[in-house]
Amino acid sequence: MKNRIFIVTCENNLNLSLFDKNSIFIGVERGCIDIINKNIKLSFAVSDFDNVEENEMKLIEKNAESLTILDAQKDWLDGKEAIKLAKTLDYSEIIFICKPTKRMDMNLSVIDFVLRDDVKILNDNSYIFKLKVGSNKILFNQFQDYTYITLFAIENTTVTIENLKYEVQNLILEPYSTRAYSNCFSMNKDANIIVSKPAIIIFNK
Repeated sequence: MKNRIFIVTCENNLNLSLFDKNSIFIGVERGCIDIINKNIKLSFAVSDFDNVEENEMKLIEKNAESLTILDAQKDWLDGKEAIKLAKTLDYSEIIFICKPTKRMDMNLSVIDFVLRDDVKILNDNSYIFKLKVGSNKILFNQFQDYTYITLFAIENTTVTIENLKYEVQNLILEPYSTRAYSNCFSMNKDANIIVSKPAIIIFNK
């Protein structure tokens, strides 16, 4: 059976023990501490670890089955290095846990992770993934805890939205446009979203 891989980059309030079985956990920076504190096996720790204290680093060294300390002067972000590692493993999906920060450039990095690496982004308040070309069923029971649903494109994309509050037929969604922001479920119904090019869907509480 292929494993679900979690890349944890921050401390969070998610109950990750629900996913402990048949999952591999990769820690980045303070995400390693989060995994350890939740008594989950830390299979890999990958980072330059410039945001952890000396005593925390010793804890990571003690608990990580595999530890990779990156050079602070590197070509890729720590999170990207963790994704590259995850892709060498046998996996069904990669879920990347991160929070918005004061670093706007780092916040924008999730666009690359989702569209180029097909990684799903999860945190306490949001869930983000890539819509495949064609029809995408959005199940109410799976996403009912989220209030807002946003679509985001980086190239001209024809979009049809069915069974959300705001429906459209063959809308041309231009790159970086806000035309498809802040939709929501309607009458507890499953929705259907059809896209002509890969696009990002963002669920927010």
